Amino acid sequence: MNIGMVVDNEFIGDIRIENEVSALEKAGFSVFILCLSYGHEKTEEKFNNSTIVRVKAKKYFIKKFRALTNTILNIYPAWWAKRINEFVKKYKIDVLHIHDLYMFGAGIKVKEKYKLHIPIIGDLHENYVEGLKKYKFSNTFPGKYLISIPKWERTEVEWISKMDFIVTVIEEAVDRYSSLGLDRNKFSVVANYVNIEEYLKMFELHKIQKDNKHFTVTYIGAFDLHRGLESVVKAIPSIVNIIGNLKVVLVGSGKNIESLKKMSRELEISEFIKFEGWQPHGKLPAYINASDICIIPHLKTKHTDNTIPHKLFQYMLFEKPVVATNCNPIKRIVEQEECGSIYKTGDSDDLAEKIIALHRDNLKMQLMGKKGKEAVIAKYNWQNTSKILVNLYKSLIK
Repeated sequence: MNIGMVVDNEFIGDIRIENEVSALEKAGFSVFILCLSYGHEKTEEKFNNSTIVRVKAKKYFIKKFRALTNTILNIYPAWWAKRINEFVKKYKIDVLHIHDLYMFGAGIKVKEKYKLHIPIIGDLHENYVEGLKKYKFSNTFPGKYLISIPKWERTEVEWISKMDFIVTVIEEAVDRYSSLGLDRNKFSVVANYVNIEEYLKMFELHKIQKDNKHFTVTYIGAFDLHRGLESVVKAIPSIVNIIGNLKVVLVGSGKNIESLKKMSRELEISEFIKFEGWQPHGKLPAYINASDICIIPHLKTKHTDNTIPHKLFQYMLFEKPVVATNCNPIKRIVEQEECGSIYKTGDSDDLAEKIIALHRDNLKMQLMGKKGKEAVIAKYNWQNTSKILVNLYKSLIK
């Protein structure tokens, strides 16, 4: 069976998609990845035993037209449909696997316009419609006036119902889609669990010496308002009154990094915080390992209540106590596995209290770390969840 995976971005660097491709090829499937290229990469090359097929495009125009999907300027699905059709014919694709809700329209158009009679599996990484309420492009000109949330809410149900199967990242997301009247049996949960073998390989290649002079609290991920990093910066003055050797390490970059730096200067806590900026994926395990506590400060919304970040399981693998907000999936797992502490979303005082309490109880920290790693080894790993994806594809073999 030839699987055509459609990715609306450059392929390399997306953990979830790389893991899916590797799992499917190890199971004996032939995988072809249709993706974008913003630079001078080869139009076709190998990724392990799979084939990457690139469509050259300008990043500026892609971002603009992608944002206008499902508006009166709905050009993007047709642009993609033409390229998907050519891809399917050239590589004799038997099943399409399309990532992200806003790309489902392209898959549907391929079937309707080009009369392709092959199954389509939709892969939902997040609650995209809820995300539109927060994203900058949908809340500023011209998106603010062109993008309709009510229309997207209707389109979400329509497009998902037209997919043959849906893959999503967490059980809470399936509950949400079921509440919208969609058939639960259409959904398979392939969670963002950690690929233990690959993650430990990266750690062996990039090690960072732990700073034993400081009590290190680390965040790894993107920077945006919904990530809740403002509450982390605001918590630092209270924490340093008790933990004088505190060092907060923020690894990543994004829209609000400069405002966070400004806030740290205004609060006069710059010496206690380190902005590491964007780092290659291969270096991230080393940052986690060099920490005492790792944090997930995401703001609780309908968006974050229906997804699960990779970082939770990466933190757990390295035996780090997790301090996280009360987003439903994160809260459920952290409390169930007793691998960390939960604080109220956006509450910097509560965050400070949770970090201080753990600092005072080293044995509790060690026990949380141990339980987290045990849970990952037993349950929350890619080797387990990838079987669901592989079995879905095996069920399609005639």
